[in-house]
Amino acid sequence: MVPEINLLPNLEKKKASPTLLYAVIIAITAIALAYMIFLYFGAKSDISTLSKQEQNLTTQRGELQQKLDATNNVNAGSLAQSVKFVENVSYPVTPLIAETQVLLPEHTYVRGYTFDDESVTVTIDFETMNDISKYVEKLGASNYFRDTQVDTIENFDVALGEQTDDKRLEDKFKEIPRYTVTTKLFIDYSYLARGGEG
Repeated sequence: MVPEINLLPNLEKKKASPTLLYAVIIAITAIALAYMIFLYFGAKSDISTLSKQEQNLTTQRGELQQKLDATNNVNAGSLAQSVKFVENVSYPVTPLIAETQVLLPEHTYVRGYTFDDESVTVTIDFETMNDISKYVEKLGASNYFRDTQVDTIENFDVALGEQTDDKRLEDKFKEIPRYTVTTKLFIDYSYLARGGEG
């Protein structure tokens, strides 16, 4: 009897499960790697955008800081100027106001006063031009003021209220216009400092 010797290797079917397992692991790794690459480029883009925004905000902050400093300097300057003005130009205003009101003719109305370091500006309503000239003459003779300067004279109509057109025209011819006068009065400091005496 001849023995059977099979020199060929035994061919058995390999199991497919390890190959499928490797394929799934490789696919999951590839997906994870692709996701990480996507996250990396997204983060890089976000960093670039945020860096630009940071630069813009830093520039804006610098500009706003400069504006704030400039505003603070202006306010400090104006405050310092105001203090200096008050220290250098402190004089009693009550005698000046009293003098301008004592000299007023009847039926006049003082609208306001403006004071500066050398003068007082008075705005007054008068009934007639004659009253204006008498008042300016009295101010010129006052010891409180070195000089008198009439800046503006403007006329205005007194409001007559609700009336018909015919009545309004009739009353307009009867009406005498009033005048608003702005007068600049230059202060005599030596007389004011003595309290209005001699």
